[in-house]
Amino acid sequence: MNRFTLIEFKGPTDAMERGDFAQLLGCSFLWHSQENELISHEEVSLVVLLPMVSGPLRDELRVLGCEARQQEPGIFQVAGLPFVSWLVETDVMAERSHPVLSLVSRVFLNDRESIIERLVSGGQGPLVHFMVQQIRQFDTEEDIAMQQALSENLAELADELFTKMLEEAPAEQRLRGLPPEERLRGLPPEERLRGLSPEERLRGLSPEELLRELSPEELAAALSDEKAARLRELLERKQGR
Repeated sequence: MNRFTLIEFKGPTDAMERGDFAQLLGCSFLWHSQENELISHEEVSLVVLLPMVSGPLRDELRVLGCEARQQEPGIFQVAGLPFVSWLVETDVMAERSHPVLSLVSRVFLNDRESIIERLVSGGQGPLVHFMVQQIRQFDTEEDIAMQQALSENLAELADELFTKMLEEAPAEQRLRGLPPEERLRGLPPEERLRGLSPEERLRGLSPEELLRELSPEELAAALSDEKAARLRELLERKQGR
């Protein structure tokens, strides 16, 4: 990124065709000529995000007297222009696990589950959610069928993302804000009591409730115990009041 950076974006289903780069170059000169401030060419950069550097793009660069020189996998610098210009292949950057560019690559279209899982497990879940929100801003009503298909696809993606984020979130975070009855809903009694000591299980029960749940055999055995005798004494006192 430079002081001024003009970006041409080609989505995963688009490609740089003949004339696209020349149009970007023309727009950059037009923008530069209309600025009130005198801006040095060194302060301006052009960046093209595209699935891959294709043959038609290389041919156009050659006609313009330019050349794309690879600096590292997926990143090319265009030599021969007054502005510093870069070509970034989103497909290659996705393979290199670059979080933002992975979401606008053809790799994401073909294998979004593994990319979502990788990004969420790496703490990038909110980024994926933000990108989906940004894409939805461009929904239009010009083509109802296309809009419906896009909306359904994005809704499915949002559901997958939400599910994956829940799976990766700690249990205490998933349950945060839920009242106790909501947390325990759906659990059988034995699951609710799992991990509790006998004292914790009996906490909050009245003596009557404790005795009511005992069978005659259990009651007879319990009453021989010193603590049970104390419990019986308390019950008798209560009944005498």
